[in-house]
Amino acid sequence: MNWRETPMLRLLLAIILGVCAAAYIPRWEPGLGAALLGLAGLGWSLWRKWVFRQRWVPGLFVMIVFLGLGWSLAVLHDSRTYDHHFQYHLKENTPAVLTGRVTDAVPTGQRLKVTLRATGVAETSGRAQPAAGRLLVYLHRPLPEAAPVPGDIIMVRGKVRPVGPPLNPDQFDYRRYLEARDIHHQVFADSSWRLLEHRPNLLSRAANLRTAALRLLKKHLPTPNEYAVGAALTMGYKSALTEEIENAYANTGAMHVLAVSGLHVGLVQLILMGLLGRIPLRQQWWKVAKTILIIIGIWSFALLTGASPSVLRASTMFSFLAVGLALKRTTNVYNTLAASALVLLVSNPHLLYHVGFQLSYLAVLGIVYFQPRIYSLWHIENRLGDYLWQLSAVSLAAQLGTLPVSLYYFHQFPLYFVLSGLIVVPAAGLILSLTLLLLAFHSVPVLGALLAKALYGLIYLVNAGIFVIQQLPGGLLEGIWLGVAGLWALYAILAGLILAHRTRQFRWVLASLSLAVLVAGSYAWQKWESLHQRAVVVYQVYKHTAVDAFTGPRITQISSPALEQGALAFTNEGHRWRRRAQLDTVFHLRQTGRTKEVAGRHGYWQLGGTRLLVLEEAGQLGREGRLQVDAVVLSQAPDIDLHTILEQLDTRCFIADGSNPPWRTAAWSEQAQALGLPFYNTAACGAVTLNANGVQPFLKNTSE
Repeated sequence: MNWRETPMLRLLLAIILGVCAAAYIPRWEPGLGAALLGLAGLGWSLWRKWVFRQRWVPGLFVMIVFLGLGWSLAVLHDSRTYDHHFQYHLKENTPAVLTGRVTDAVPTGQRLKVTLRATGVAETSGRAQPAAGRLLVYLHRPLPEAAPVPGDIIMVRGKVRPVGPPLNPDQFDYRRYLEARDIHHQVFADSSWRLLEHRPNLLSRAANLRTAALRLLKKHLPTPNEYAVGAALTMGYKSALTEEIENAYANTGAMHVLAVSGLHVGLVQLILMGLLGRIPLRQQWWKVAKTILIIIGIWSFALLTGASPSVLRASTMFSFLAVGLALKRTTNVYNTLAASALVLLVSNPHLLYHVGFQLSYLAVLGIVYFQPRIYSLWHIENRLGDYLWQLSAVSLAAQLGTLPVSLYYFHQFPLYFVLSGLIVVPAAGLILSLTLLLLAFHSVPVLGALLAKALYGLIYLVNAGIFVIQQLPGGLLEGIWLGVAGLWALYAILAGLILAHRTRQFRWVLASLSLAVLVAGSYAWQKWESLHQRAVVVYQVYKHTAVDAFTGPRITQISSPALEQGALAFTNEGHRWRRRAQLDTVFHLRQTGRTKEVAGRHGYWQLGGTRLLVLEEAGQLGREGRLQVDAVVLSQAPDIDLHTILEQLDTRCFIADGSNPPWRTAAWSEQAQALGLPFYNTAACGAVTLNANGVQPFLKNTSE
């Protein structure tokens, strides 16, 4: 890659730096100042004619302009910077009425999750005012024919609340996820909504076509697993996916096939290029028309599959690649990729924080750079063997590009990703082709039936292959905890090895090895710390109680009998992985049990050096005499006041977990304040950790 041949890459780096700067200084004025300074410097350098003598000077000023542009756009893309954002017209704990346009509607359990772009807001007793901003609206799931669709104008009534932070350590940060989509508030309107105007737009019409296509697929794919995979792979409809299917594809490294993105758009482009390439026309106008038809086909597929952010990103990227291929001159693929990313970030700078955006471009970069080099390592004369090796080289190259980011976000690595790739990648192209043919010819009596049978059989075989690979021993490495420093260190190691290969200089090998030693040393230190850790964590779990006692690498879990491990995993799995500990023993709240480090009876627990009472009812007090405990965990709303508890035992603090209703915790909080004792409500302060350093709520300065 020649740096001079990639001007778009240089501009992209400047935009990225500006977006990152906006995250630390969220004001548009410094960005505008940087852009104006860059323009002034560029004009001065052109006046001095340095563009011919010292070309790097005007180039530097151009990059400063784009840095300022990225900075300003990132700040201005946050709708809260505008005075007419709806949050400035709301009063705390007062219901509001909002009107807005539906941009997305997704079923989630018993509710319909609607993304609303607000156009007006009013208090229940006030007049409406123009407003801006986006928010999530949760409605009772209506009948399909009554459900709002993208483009509709609706009115909702309810208490608008900010999206809260995660309440447990190392838990998925849904607030940050939504912030990257300029969504900061939510309202549970349930039945308090009304359709004001049905206003179909391009997305809603595409959604109608998608619904018709899904009905057709359901008719011809009668079994749940085959329909779920077919609908997800071809239409981007993932609501039918079962936990069994999701786990199988995720654990074998094939989950990307079920999320319509770059792979699918690339396959559509290949199909269109193959079909249009068979037309025996060589005129210049046909080359232009063919490129236009390919781009139209790509964007039609994007609309048909729901126009999700991932498919829109991929469509933009492959549109640029289609134009690049159409130009009969040598084009730098890195420059083309950078140009597509630049356009996307200018339109929405917060895309930089989308995991899909990062994985898409890193995977393509990995394939472009590493695949030819990996493929050249082994020459196979057999055509089938050569084809399989090409697929394997693509999978390996994509993994090299995305491995650090995947470990950072998902903390697991499927070892059999090459095997699953040999099945799902070629099958995905066939499934897409058969689906398009079925949609076109389903009404033809014999041909339609044959296409349906072929599609069903192919998806059945793919699912069977994935399930077989899932059963292979040692197929998944889980619990790999990688921090931000480790993420950058792994990419620095990879960059050093690339430079060593290109320059043939040993110093880059030495730099990579040195970084690898530092990473290994950091891991060894963290492992040593985990072997000597002693801590008790009381988690925030809605309507349940869950406590983890960490003793070295072992975990003793104390939890409600009705709490399932699968439901608890979302709460504490990340924290367990970060502490590098594994579950050893599970006890119920008032179970009598004993291990080497833990003993419990009637809700009294000795957890290493920490004494805990999990109090569910007043009858538990006094059974063990007057004891001194480090904390009393109030569970399942026991009908007792704190004064009565202190008559029976001594404690350092009280903790009310997620199994208690708000009105009960509010009463306890007032009693604790009168007693002068710390009171922690996990619904407000998050999980509470007890260790040698004392009692530490997850969210600081929120203990009551």
